[in-house]
Amino acid sequence: MEKLIERISGKRCLSDQRIWQAVTETAIAISQTLADEVRQILQASEDRAVTVAPKIDIYASKQPEILLFEDGIQVKRQKSDRVSPARDSEELTTDVQPPQRKRVNTDVVILRTADGKFEYLTAPIQEDGSPLLPLETVIKAKVTQEYGTGTVDVPLNIVSIVDGARSIRRRLEAVFGPEVTVILDWYHLCKKVRSFMGTLAQDKEHKRLYLREVLPRLWCGQVAQVLEYLETQVQARSPDALEELLTYLRKHQTEIIDYRRRQQAGKTIGSGRMEKGVDLVVGHRQKKKGMSWSQAGSHALALLKTEELNSRWERLWFDESNAA
Repeated sequence: MEKLIERISGKRCLSDQRIWQAVTETAIAISQTLADEVRQILQASEDRAVTVAPKIDIYASKQPEILLFEDGIQVKRQKSDRVSPARDSEELTTDVQPPQRKRVNTDVVILRTADGKFEYLTAPIQEDGSPLLPLETVIKAKVTQEYGTGTVDVPLNIVSIVDGARSIRRRLEAVFGPEVTVILDWYHLCKKVRSFMGTLAQDKEHKRLYLREVLPRLWCGQVAQVLEYLETQVQARSPDALEELLTYLRKHQTEIIDYRRRQQAGKTIGSGRMEKGVDLVVGHRQKKKGMSWSQAGSHALALLKTEELNSRWERLWFDESNAA
């Protein structure tokens, strides 16, 4: 609204600082509300563990699934102490700056809800941008709210399609246990294999040859055949790269499925929705040229964006105006 008034009248009603204050204050208010809702849901369910099906027929077209996607996205971190160019160079060299991460990471989850829609989830934050509650607690509460906690007789058919990040798997296991069904996203699998092949192959022709042999087999879930081919038929320029690829495929062997068969069943094989999701929540606004962000600022904007994507934007500001 402030931008609209400025465009029409040519005058600014709010300073950048005031807009920023409104963003952070609203994000903190959202976080507190979200944290309260999560606690109420878990308290009502007596914080029971979510019971998931250990074996799901992921190729059955009529088998209902609770789809869950997760990915992280990073933006450039703002320097904690911005130094003016006018400062003396000698003074700059004597300053001792504590080490800090160069990126701000935001984890985003998309859950298909009971009505067939998709809801975006991020962790609520404190004033410094650190989590008010762990994201896994938010996931558990939302799944419980939508589907209950499941039982031994009627467990929840959770299917998570993710990339190869270890942190994501740890979070899934923390919420659902080690038996949760995880599918390695086809796009990330191809990207990883192509990257390794570019390093280990002697030249472009060998790279094309190896990929023609490997990717069709992976598409059909034939990991054992791929491992045998790599071990016996590939002459690697970089033995270390070949060993890394073998280790990667062995580590994710249980998550590499028959993608062709699942696609023929009309089921999701990739996390394209998730790739678009992290761009909508963070990337589109925060990854423009020259931008850098504090942890609090990046996470505050991400929270507001999830409210908009979840169709709660109007309700948020309407409630705020009533409260005022």
